[in-house]
Amino acid sequence: GLFNIGGEGQAYMGGLGVGIACLALDQHLPFALMLPVSILAAALFGAAWAYIPAYLQAKRGSHIVITTIMFNFIASALMTYLMVEVLIKPGQQSPESREFEANTWLPFMHEMLQWIGIEVSRSPLNFSFFLALICSLCVWVFIWQTRWGYEIRTVGQNPTAAVYAGISPARTIMLTMCVSGALAGFVGINE
Repeated sequence: GLFNIGGEGQAYMGGLGVGIACLALDQHLPFALMLPVSILAAALFGAAWAYIPAYLQAKRGSHIVITTIMFNFIASALMTYLMVEVLIKPGQQSPESREFEANTWLPFMHEMLQWIGIEVSRSPLNFSFFLALICSLCVWVFIWQTRWGYEIRTVGQNPTAAVYAGISPARTIMLTMCVSGALAGFVGINE
């Protein structure tokens, strides 16, 4: 029963997490370690950005649609400030950081297929496609095969019945929004 309209802001924050991780570690870690660090950073930053509206909804009764929309604008303003004042490559006026090292770049599909001898034309499709498939499977398992998923479905169908079943709607709302924020934060991996 929740509408997370804040996916854009959570994606911004996920991208910030990935960017900070890449800027800090790209010269020290190989791709095999950089990818999980980036995934974790994206999830943590996206979930953290979703936590505040979730808390306001669960504990204060604030409308989740309004707070998440407002947080999109706050995230946009924060990203503009950080890119212009903090993360900007020294000596330039264009609001962009230095280029990440090549060990942080996701391989493109045509490159991965070339590794196994299949030639296809170049396209922007990259390894994030597989990450999205893995996330889809994990969300299905989470929603339909776990106790937390059952709690989410129960609170969504009938919060009053959930209370009688011993489920905390406030905790479930906060968990659900954090999972949603983490998933939205994964957009930052591709970007």
